[in-house]
Amino acid sequence: MKRAAVLLLCASVLLSGCIHVSRHETQLAAAYAEHARSAVVECAAGCLIDSPLLALGDAAYAGSSSGHPSHTVVLLDDGQDSLLARVHLIRAARSSIDLQTFHFEGDDAGRVVLDELIAAARRGVRVRLLLDHLNGLADPVVQARLASYHRNFELRLYNPVFSQARVNPLEFTGAIVFRLRDLNRRMHSKLMVVDERVAVIGGRNIQDEYFDWDPSYDYRDRDLLVAGPVTAAMERNFNAFWSDRRALPPVELADVARVLLANHGPPAAEPTSRSARVAAMAAAARDGAAVYARLSPHLYRVGRVEFFADLPSKHDDVAQSRLDASQSLLDVLAG
Repeated sequence: MKRAAVLLLCASVLLSGCIHVSRHETQLAAAYAEHARSAVVECAAGCLIDSPLLALGDAAYAGSSSGHPSHTVVLLDDGQDSLLARVHLIRAARSSIDLQTFHFEGDDAGRVVLDELIAAARRGVRVRLLLDHLNGLADPVVQARLASYHRNFELRLYNPVFSQARVNPLEFTGAIVFRLRDLNRRMHSKLMVVDERVAVIGGRNIQDEYFDWDPSYDYRDRDLLVAGPVTAAMERNFNAFWSDRRALPPVELADVARVLLANHGPPAAEPTSRSARVAAMAAAARDGAAVYARLSPHLYRVGRVEFFADLPSKHDDVAQSRLDASQSLLDVLAG
């Protein structure tokens, strides 16, 4: 009897939702966010930095011809190297940054990456941040601020199972019981493409545990920095997820809309201080020559690079893309 009562309660939560906003209220929240977004581009003297890593992309594209591609690959085995490469490339970007990840935490690693992303937007760089709904900065206040930040900064959340940024444990438990199929349709891609020339791809989410910054438990993982024509395929894959019907702006989530409605725009930012290691990482990332010297021992010049990835259609009822990507990977392993 108790189990049935719990299930009925979960079903009620899932069907009714803890927070509801009308379509009119959602549109009003979106208008508040849009009105607050700055269009000012600020680039003081010295805001652009030299980057031998970005130059690798230009050189690889210039050295490639039809049928004879040229690439440079840097192995990012060490967690701190991988974070440094990401932060440096964001800091050095001139035109565009597309970052896609499953988990983006608001810890030190997330702080330094997000700080550089929003600074890049202020410099005039187009920034698109695509996060999985369940683990992507799941805070309605943070998402309301990001939705209202700058015309050059866009955030989307992939496949919100609930119409809220923050999911409470009861809702999550109920989804496991009643909506497991929807709940399990997650976006696990970890990809960052800068200026459409250089990419970082691999297994690391944006979270302390992936960059050797957690005092008790760190994941052992690996990424690649790839410079060259294959980044065009990576960009197409990002765009497929970005433009998919499941990828929604945060104002479509009820608790984010409520924050914007309550404040007639984003809430005022609270003063925060950076940790010493965040400040040190940001400072180190500005020295392109030093970053290159640190990473170049793991640099390889190669020819053809193939990129295999699922598409968001893997979550459709007929998911041919999932079969294609899996078979391609099996063929590589078999060869």
